[in-house]
Amino acid sequence: MAKRSRKSSTISGLSSFPTDNVSVEAAWREALGIQEFGRDERVKSRKRLARAQVARMQAENEAITATKNYSVRVRAQADQRLQQADRTLAEAERIKADAIARTATLEDEIQFRLDDASRKRANALSYAEKLENTARGAADALMSQTRDGAKELASRMRHDAAEDIRKILTDIEVARAAAEDELEAQRLLTQTAQVKAFTVGIDTGAAKVKPLTFTSARKNKPAKRTASANKRSAKTTTSTPRSVRKAA
Repeated sequence: MAKRSRKSSTISGLSSFPTDNVSVEAAWREALGIQEFGRDERVKSRKRLARAQVARMQAENEAITATKNYSVRVRAQADQRLQQADRTLAEAERIKADAIARTATLEDEIQFRLDDASRKRANALSYAEKLENTARGAADALMSQTRDGAKELASRMRHDAAEDIRKILTDIEVARAAAEDELEAQRLLTQTAQVKAFTVGIDTGAAKVKPLTFTSARKNKPAKRTASANKRSAKTTTSTPRSVRKAA
């Protein structure tokens, strides 16, 4: 558009020039000057255009290069992240496999421990039952032996007590007989003294002396005492003393 306007203005300027020789020459020179000026401007504009095109191409090349470099960097980062993701995924898969294997191992271990605990519990219950039965049998045997021993001890103590009581009663009867003999001897001595006194009274002529009457101190008494002693000994042999009862 600028080129066409420039040409049209030049032509219009030439058409307005005078037609004489001097004027034509001057116009011709002016036209040549204008043509040279136009050529120079054309060259300059072409140079500017070329420089602009070169600058544009350089800018485009730089942009393309920068884009390529950015793409390479982004691709490298993406590849790096992808590799990292692959490594992370592989690690996760390994951890998952280890966890599954460990879980299976733990389940087997837990089941083994449960079975072992159940087996030990059953053995403990069986052993406790055996111990209980053994202890119960031993306790029953000990109680039976203790009961038999206590009965035997009570019988022996009862027999010994009865023998001791018989000995004591015999000693008592002997002591009682000795006491009665002593009383009888004292009575006889008293009667002897009375006889002597009576004889003395007769010799002195006492008129009012009462005749002596002698009585036996053992009349039917020893027989009664012996019978009562036999009854006591019979009762003591049939009855159990308190000490023997307590021991039994």
